[in-house]
Amino acid sequence: MLPGCGLLDCLRRGERDTRDAGQTDPRVSAEPSGGSASGKSGRARRLEWAEVESVTGGFSSRVIGQGGFSTVYLASLTSSRLGAVKVQRSSERLHRVFRQELDVLMSVRHPHIVRLLGYCDEREEGVLVFEYAPNGDLHERLHRSGQRRAALPWARRMAVAFQVAMALEYLHESQDPAVIHGDVKASNVLLDANMDVKLCDFGFAHVGFSAAVLPAAARASARHVMGSPGYVDPHFLRSGVATKKSDVYSFGVLLLELVTGREAICADTGCRLTVTVAPVVSEGKVADVVDRRLGDAYDREEAVTVAALALQCINASSGLRPSMTDVVRVLQEKTSALISAVGPKPASMMVVS
Repeated sequence: MLPGCGLLDCLRRGERDTRDAGQTDPRVSAEPSGGSASGKSGRARRLEWAEVESVTGGFSSRVIGQGGFSTVYLASLTSSRLGAVKVQRSSERLHRVFRQELDVLMSVRHPHIVRLLGYCDEREEGVLVFEYAPNGDLHERLHRSGQRRAALPWARRMAVAFQVAMALEYLHESQDPAVIHGDVKASNVLLDANMDVKLCDFGFAHVGFSAAVLPAAARASARHVMGSPGYVDPHFLRSGVATKKSDVYSFGVLLLELVTGREAICADTGCRLTVTVAPVVSEGKVADVVDRRLGDAYDREEAVTVAALALQCINASSGLRPSMTDVVRVLQEKTSALISAVGPKPASMMVVS
């Protein structure tokens, strides 16, 4: 690690600068106003294992995420700044997943893609340190509202759809080579303090992927390691070839989730959302599938537009699916709720490192 350039040093320096300027930085703010969270260059910093142990209290801090291959701990990066520390399980295959996610996140910067603050690769367990999203993930917020939490409002659902679409458009069209996320789903959409999107989990991502150079054996293997049940593109399952349209398909499923409030796979029946809802939407009966928890508090024309767009995204023929640029355009032009929720799309969503 470069002397004096560790993540904690940079964060503390930014914290001091903020206090000196007479400003108060919220504990869960997305970015200290006194400077970049990861130093002046904006790049994530390489950490020592001792630093990781320090910010997690020796991994005794609260677990805020748990997957089959990783654990995410709440971290105190400074006295007024929280972070999320993702610790990958130890194995050769998972280390490749860690390196893939690290390489992608080191190369991208977008307001709706989770910010990588630091990493540690000195042990077999790969560690990634992210900005903290205090409102959890979309799956929890959309499907676990319960009696104590109101259903996610329609305008916010449209804002989420728009922001995820912009993040994917950035990955597909503004990166050279293009980045295919590979695992777009509700639980990989984090919500920050303002309920804005932070797309996360790039362990399945492909960079500049070309079907022409992938051997048949590798394609068969790929089918078992990319995507999640209910979201994965059937064309990918048949061919083992990941394309931008694979992400478009998964995004279409996400749109159906936002409209209906139902999960991608029904926990009771095991039926896929695309199978149960698509025929109803195709018949023009969109009102029959809109989330009942919303009552009448949604825009009917927008619901029809978004449901129709979802059907285009999940088209069985990948070539007939829209690009994410097309998706962004339709959402911006046809969903007025976006203007009140997040405002129009900026001229450029790219942030230069």
